[in-house]
Amino acid sequence: MPQTISYRFFAPNEKPTQINLHFDDKTFLIQLHKNMERPAWAKLSHQKCSNCPLGDDVEWCPAALAIADFLPAFKEKFSYEKTIVEVETPSRTIVSKATFQTGIASLLGLACATSGCPLTKFLRPLARFHLPFANEQETVFRSLAASLLAQYVENSKNGHNKALTFDTLNDNYAALSIVNGFLAERLRDGVERDAALNAVIILDGFALITPENTDGSFIDLEDVFCVE
Repeated sequence: MPQTISYRFFAPNEKPTQINLHFDDKTFLIQLHKNMERPAWAKLSHQKCSNCPLGDDVEWCPAALAIADFLPAFKEKFSYEKTIVEVETPSRTIVSKATFQTGIASLLGLACATSGCPLTKFLRPLARFHLPFANEQETVFRSLAASLLAQYVENSKNGHNKALTFDTLNDNYAALSIVNGFLAERLRDGVERDAALNAVIILDGFALITPENTDGSFIDLEDVFCVE
């Protein structure tokens, strides 16, 4: 059975906007609507990421398609417009007072991580335990902890004793930052206002903050393990 995560946006004098995202139960790959509109800006060749590993035989950008499925609902939204966002997952419901750019950023991040894009799939294990509106410290903690756990599990499964490092994670986030830049250029052709564009900027900020904590200083985690 597919798993579903629903986002509901409430704004004054407007009908609520509901976005339902469905995911494969085993792989947590997003399941797109079969008859969805496929805009030209979602083609792989349109503003293709400079580090994209996909070949010319792939017609559509996976991340762009995942976003195109719901982007029309927000194409006329300004970033600063206020909203109440209700996110319903199989385990819990989270409600937040936010701006549209913040709510869309959370939605975009989930869609991109589960889209099948080779450069965002490292985030899919985190997407399984989706935490909407995570702050910088929560994001850093979750990212670093998931990376170390993944390496530990891999060592245990294969009988290895490789040192646990953040080298691959840093490389992944560097690649992700490039993706975010090209994604913003794509979205310029899909929206009329700036809410979705600023949402990508927010995501890129999180992509930059995590590697800053992998040099041994752990600047954003200094007080996390203080229990006395």
